[in-house]
Amino acid sequence: MNTKVTPKLTQEKALRWAAQGLTVLLVLVAAVAVMLYFKIDELEATLSQARAESDKAAQAAAAARKKLQDELNAAKTKSAALEQRQREADNMKTLLAKMEPQLATALEAVVNAKTSKPDARAAALTGLGVIGQIARGANNEAALAALERALGIDKANCVAGLAVNLGGAKKVEVAPDCQALLPGAPAASEAKPAAEAKPDAAPAGGAGKTAAPAAKG
Repeated sequence: MNTKVTPKLTQEKALRWAAQGLTVLLVLVAAVAVMLYFKIDELEATLSQARAESDKAAQAAAAARKKLQDELNAAKTKSAALEQRQREADNMKTLLAKMEPQLATALEAVVNAKTSKPDARAAALTGLGVIGQIARGANNEAALAALERALGIDKANCVAGLAVNLGGAKKVEVAPDCQALLPGAPAASEAKPAAEAKPDAAPAGGAGKTAAPAAKG
């Protein structure tokens, strides 16, 4: 009788063990599935954040490219305008060089005319010198000579003095007010305080000298 019961018991145990093993296996599979679910959810969040950062970086790069392109276009426009102005200046210089002999003759006539007043002669010589500088260069000897003749007539001739100093070959002293005629030069009001500071030291001595004669009287 025992020999008949043992196989049944053994079979029942085997089934129970199999069922327990399957249960454990199912629990493990469920645990792994839960872990994978959370991992996938974490990966999706990371991927979403990476996409957002990538979009922001792409937008920033697009904005930077647009700004750079705008600056490049502005630089091209400015360069084209400068080139146009340079061409115009070169053309005017060429035309002036063609006209210089006639202009020089007319201005020399004013300079040599006996009826010309000193200021007219100085203006004519200044025009002659400046035209010569434009046509042949700022250090042209004939142009500088004409400007120096103008300064010989009128030492306060701002245009002649500034024109001489432009080339750098020669230098003459010009009044602070004259510097304001050139673009980028400091205003005369900025130069005057330094020039006016020196006479302020003289009043005490000067007052003493003027007071002495008054005492004698």
